[in-house]
Amino acid sequence: MKFGSSDEHDKTDVRKGSDDNDNNVSIKEKEGNSAADASLNESIGTSEIPQKTSKRKGQPTKLDPEKAGIPGFSYSRHDDEDSNACIQNISNDHCEDSEEEEDESEHQAAILASLLDSEHGEAIRAFLSRHSSFDPGNLCKSIIVLAGAGMSVSSGIPDFRSAGVGLYDTLQAELLTASELERQLIAEDPTLALDKGMFLRNPLPMLELKRDFILGTQESRWKATLAHRFVEMLHTKLGKLTRLYTQNIDGLELQCKGLPKEKVVNVHGSMGRAACELCEAEVDFDEFCAKIRSSVKDITGECMDAPRESKPIVCEACGRPTVKPTIVLFRGSMPKEFHDKTAEDLIDCDLLIIMGTSLTVSPANSLVYRIPPTCLRLVINNQRVGRMLGIDYSESSIRDVFAHGHSDAMCLDLIDKLGWLDDLAAIIEELPESNVSLLRKRLAQKAISS
Repeated sequence: MKFGSSDEHDKTDVRKGSDDNDNNVSIKEKEGNSAADASLNESIGTSEIPQKTSKRKGQPTKLDPEKAGIPGFSYSRHDDEDSNACIQNISNDHCEDSEEEEDESEHQAAILASLLDSEHGEAIRAFLSRHSSFDPGNLCKSIIVLAGAGMSVSSGIPDFRSAGVGLYDTLQAELLTASELERQLIAEDPTLALDKGMFLRNPLPMLELKRDFILGTQESRWKATLAHRFVEMLHTKLGKLTRLYTQNIDGLELQCKGLPKEKVVNVHGSMGRAACELCEAEVDFDEFCAKIRSSVKDITGECMDAPRESKPIVCEACGRPTVKPTIVLFRGSMPKEFHDKTAEDLIDCDLLIIMGTSLTVSPANSLVYRIPPTCLRLVINNQRVGRMLGIDYSESSIRDVFAHGHSDAMCLDLIDKLGWLDDLAAIIEELPESNVSLLRKRLAQKAISS
């Protein structure tokens, strides 16, 4: 199934949202040009330094202190009217009385009827008959979202990898608090500043490199996008969001006050939380930021109040200088929470929304094929991704929905069709500027048509 009509490739999205450069765990699937310009935001949690952006030969072992399923069926529909009806299946709201239940049941029946009367009705009937446990009367009870860097691209978070302008290309290693050898290695490969081995040997390059990002996260310098707000509404309006699995480290989901922290799994950690890398003792984030301000120099030279020399932040629990944001460093371990929650969540999932990711970094991309064969998959992306994981974009597929376009635009369409525009309008000032423009234009169109 396909809806959306944007054929323009979002260069910023490609730059920040690609994640297939990990030489150990990524699938070498070339879907558009997104693979070539992988973003740190989504790929930082991979277990190896991305191969294509690395300038080093081999692995820096002297700095290192420690050494999937069946795709099932797919559904694709290409009629915009039918696809709009299908999307409304996720709007099976909790009914408070029998009359609302009856209305909702009729609504579901009308949607199913429209599907069965479509040109693909015979294929859908055959699919439903093969899976007797698939209840067409209540299509979505458990929704899981798998998000990548495309979800955050409109927030304006600084880019790390773009040639000539990204932080990696403009980093001046000589400004870092490090030995001459460490500076030479980082100059050759800037990703080494975010390597676990380097951090345990010398934590200061990582803290200096990330100082502005850490403080910007605390100050909400970048705002949660329409895509974030859509996910929030899946919980606040439907009560059916089981989990958001985000590969982003930006912490923007923390701005969605209606989205409980327990509903979010930060697959690659978060810039909005702090803990000790060794003993894992959590640290109050505001206290951590205060120490960053007073203890870590600003290598950009923009903050006049920053200290001239850096000193590490010591863990009060274990006494070691290894406190940092909870982001997963290169060659670091994945959070245990990811494995625990996927084992708990996936078995009952009946709608997986895949948003703004190239689906090339493991194990996050394993969600695509670990869900039940009766689970629908909605892909919101500029490009067709995940073919090697079993996603089927052909006209004969059965379970896959392709929303072709930018994450924010597609999520705004969904919010509109689900009748949530007024809720979104109430928080318009909390959106990024580009999203504000999109929403105001949509609200104006609705006002004219009403």
